[in-house]
Amino acid sequence: MTTTAPRLLQVRRRERITPRMIRITLTGDELAGFPGSGPDRRIKMFFPVEGQERPAIPRASTGGPVWPAGEARPTIRTYTVRRFDPGVGELDVDFVLHEGHGPAAAWARDARPGAWVGVSEPGGRWVPDPAAAFHVVIGDETALPAVSTVLEAIPPQVPAMAYLEVADADEEQPLPGAAQVCWVHRGARAAGEPMVEAVRTATLPEGHGQAWLAGESAAVKELRTHLLGERGFERRAVYATGYWRAR
Repeated sequence: MTTTAPRLLQVRRRERITPRMIRITLTGDELAGFPGSGPDRRIKMFFPVEGQERPAIPRASTGGPVWPAGEARPTIRTYTVRRFDPGVGELDVDFVLHEGHGPAAAWARDARPGAWVGVSEPGGRWVPDPAAAFHVVIGDETALPAVSTVLEAIPPQVPAMAYLEVADADEEQPLPGAAQVCWVHRGARAAGEPMVEAVRTATLPEGHGQAWLAGESAAVKELRTHLLGERGFERRAVYATGYWRAR
């Protein structure tokens, strides 16, 4: 089986969404045929390292990816497609600026039009269950791009609740869809604590619900256990992903 090589794209523009979130819009001829539409579409991004204008990317082969000899490997991180518009040839990716800025966030902070980055084919398995009586969407700021695409995919006639943790009120942002949104502010508390508390104390509808949750790994694990055990969700109805670890 032949793997698909990452696509080399360039920055078209950069936009500050909140004080701690930057949206990078990418473009390029290699976006043609990109299967980027749909909820929770995750991509690997290949960032150039020191001394590179373009990141080294592997070529596809029947035996797997083959990296160019003599070139430094790029920094690789997983992100979510926030928006893909094949009509105008644009791909949006949102980056959270944490304290200390990791290499990906630092790249986004400093990226200017024309900067190069590699992007893999997207993956993602979540789809809304047409039989679900309601939906629960849970996440922190790192999950907001995916949360937005999930909310867009939930039928507007089906009740949906979102419990979202951010640093403070300045990090709240407009979201698509018809969900009832509960923002919780972390302040000086440990990451994940306000989100867990909000979900544990929430009143949820009766019936067969579907849940999507992502964010700090320990909090996601605790909430998955809570939904399956105390709330009685079916295992196949809970889609949970740990994005990062606070400790």
